[in-house]
Amino acid sequence: MNKVSQIACLFGGQGTQYIGMGKEFYDLDEDCRQIFKIASQVMNYDMAELCFYGEEEQFTKTTFSLPSMLTIDLCAYILGIKQGFSFTALAGFSLGEYATLAAAEVVSTAEAFEIVKILIESSESVLQQGSYGMMAVNASSETCQHICDRIEKGEVAIANYTSKKQMSLAGDIEGLNAFKDIANEFEIKTIPIHVNRPFHNRLMKPAADILEKQLEHFKFLDPKLPIYMNVDGKKVDQGDKIKSNIIKQLYSPVKWTQTLENMFTANIDTYVECGLKSVLSRTVRDTINIDRKNTIFLSANVITS
Repeated sequence: MNKVSQIACLFGGQGTQYIGMGKEFYDLDEDCRQIFKIASQVMNYDMAELCFYGEEEQFTKTTFSLPSMLTIDLCAYILGIKQGFSFTALAGFSLGEYATLAAAEVVSTAEAFEIVKILIESSESVLQQGSYGMMAVNASSETCQHICDRIEKGEVAIANYTSKKQMSLAGDIEGLNAFKDIANEFEIKTIPIHVNRPFHNRLMKPAADILEKQLEHFKFLDPKLPIYMNVDGKKVDQGDKIKSNIIKQLYSPVKWTQTLENMFTANIDTYVECGLKSVLSRTVRDTINIDRKNTIFLSANVITS
C-alpha cells in the first residue's frame, strides 16, 4: 500500500513583492478577483491597480507591501485547493502567518485584511520618528549573533531564523549599518529587505500592545487545520492561543527553521508554497533532509499546466 503524503501549505512573507504580481491569478479565476475586491474594500485603495501598475517605492512601505502580499498568498491558496491539493497543516513566514488565519478559517478573509490594516496603523503610530528596516544575511545564527553582540550603537537583532544558511536582521538604520560594516569585514553578504519597519524586533513591542487591544474585538475560532506558528515553531489548534501568538510575533523573532523541523518530525513530507519566487521552498531544502520533488511552488504556470 502506498504511503499517503502529509502536505503542508507554506505562505510567503513580504520582501519578494514586485510590480505586476498576481495578475495571472486575477485573470485566471473569479475567486481570486473576489479576494482582490475584499482587499480593496478594506484597505480603501484599488489592490489590483497597486499590484499590477504600482510604483516600486510603494512596495517598500508596509502600508502597501503587507496587504498586497496577503492578497497574493490567499489567491495562490485558493487555486491550490482547486488544483486538488489536500493540506494537513499550515504555516506562514512572518506576514504569511496572517494568511493562515483566513485559510484555516480562524477569521474571515475580510477580517484577515482588517487585522493587517490594524497592524500597519499600530506600527506607524509608534515609530513615527527615525529610520528602520530589515536585511537578509547569508550566515549562520551564531555568526549573526556574534556580530550583533559587537555593535555598541543602534538597535539590531536577529528577526528571522530563515534557514540554516540565512538569517534576517531588524532594527534601526544605525544598527543595521553597523552590522553591515562588520559583515563586510568578513565578506559576509547582506541583502536589503524592502520594508520600512523593524518587524520581529523589540522595537515593535509598543505596536504589539496596540494590536492586542484592537484584537479584543475579534473572535479567533479554532482552526480547521493545525497551524505551526512563528513564535516557537510549534503546532497550535486553539483560537485563543493563535491570537496570543499573532501578537507576540510582531516583536519576537520568526523561528522558521524550528517550524520546518517540527513539521518534518510530525511526518509531514511534502511542502507546497503559496507566495512569490519560491523563497520558502528553498528554505525547506536548506533546513530538512527532503527531496526536491517534495517542495512545490504554486505559480500560475504550475496551476494552469
